[in-house]
Amino acid sequence: MNAILPPSPVDPTSSALLAQLLSDAFEALDGDIDRSRLALSRAVALVAGVSPAGGTIGQGVLRHWQVRKISALVEAKLEGSVRITELAATARLSKSHFSRAFKAHFGRSPQQYVLDRRVARAQQLMLASNCRLCDVAQACGFADQAHLSRVFRRLVGAAPNRWRRARCVS
Repeated sequence: MNAILPPSPVDPTSSALLAQLLSDAFEALDGDIDRSRLALSRAVALVAGVSPAGGTIGQGVLRHWQVRKISALVEAKLEGSVRITELAATARLSKSHFSRAFKAHFGRSPQQYVLDRRVARAQQLMLASNCRLCDVAQACGFADQAHLSRVFRRLVGAAPNRWRRARCVS
């Protein structure tokens, strides 16, 4: 039988920080999904009692130089294959340690991060040009237009053409 625990005392500082993180996440939902995820990840970490550095106590975290190099490599290789072994080598970490540290820092797996970046690039291309979706898919590293459409719909909540039409004023 599960016992109901009494609520723990509320720390005013933590409560204010949690409110600010949730407010930031809510405001960023429409425009900056990365900012929203980061704020929600930090809010979850605060509630779960993990260290403010972004990792659970006892787990490694990514250093600033590692984050910069990883982000640059992902952006440079979006149209091709982005492998975890290559990302881990760039950060000078083993694959397993890298995966844990990456998830602790970014709040999602490396694969999900790459998909998010591909969709963000697709959004930029769709707004900046009149490229066909099959060309956008190829430029962003998707297998084909159907793959772009499936992932885009799952992450953004709308089909790519519908999303583009709603934002283009022509």
